[in-house]
Amino acid sequence: MSANKTRATKYWLVTALSLPLVGAVPAASAAAATVEIFSAGSLRGVVNDLAQEASAKLGVEVKATFGGSGLLRERIEKGEAPDLFLSADLGSPLKLEAQGRTQVPVIAFARNRMCIVSRRSAGLTSANLIDRMLAKDVRIKTSTPIADPAGDYAFAIFDRLDALRPGAGAVLKEKARALMSASAAPAVPGQSVGAALFASRQIDLSITYCSGAPGLEKELPELTSIEVPPQLDPQPIDGMAVLSSNPQAWRLALYLLSERGQAIIAAQGLVPIRPGAGEAPRQ
Repeated sequence: MSANKTRATKYWLVTALSLPLVGAVPAASAAAATVEIFSAGSLRGVVNDLAQEASAKLGVEVKATFGGSGLLRERIEKGEAPDLFLSADLGSPLKLEAQGRTQVPVIAFARNRMCIVSRRSAGLTSANLIDRMLAKDVRIKTSTPIADPAGDYAFAIFDRLDALRPGAGAVLKEKARALMSASAAPAVPGQSVGAALFASRQIDLSITYCSGAPGLEKELPELTSIEVPPQLDPQPIDGMAVLSSNPQAWRLALYLLSERGQAIIAAQGLVPIRPGAGEAPRQ
């Protein structure tokens, strides 16, 4: 079992003991409460759904800030004080825990997978993946490591590819670095940066979370995605840090681990951390 999986199991067990407390805070104390959340951009859908339910069912207002997990962690280290930090990895919240900033041990609350997005016309498959990625004319976009865990996961994929084909890792990291500053103005209002980069022909492949791939495909029907083969996938784990004693923040943290919260996570394309969770949300 990997270190990340061991940690995830540990933090899940610690928190699972508290699950009966969901909803235990008196309704009177929940009135007009606000919880500030710093969240990875990849968890935007989860947080938005959580905010909607928190308002309707718990009487809690959510104030959310989204960004790269590493950059958000740095903001917390410099003095900003959200109630909850939802990260796309365990590493960033664990650093806050090591600094004594968390109320309880870091909680693993969801898993993700890594996918590679390309144009359908590229004919990318699991069989030709390595050759296509190494082709000189193929431009690969990743997030920036450290600032955004998606970049760290992409570089971990390169390292695993290097074990299969020595030298490939260095080539792919250099390719990715060359495109980290790539930018494009959206071709249409509301278009994401990722879709704009494909639409403007600045990139040919993008390594991203599988939970975000359907959104890109919806924006640009010419795009498609494949899951990174299991032996190459670093299997991302999303971690949560409770940073304040605000009782409403604790309620939301526990809500994410409840059956309903895990169903929200599944509905947003992530993998629930709770065994047997993930059925469609019940209305």
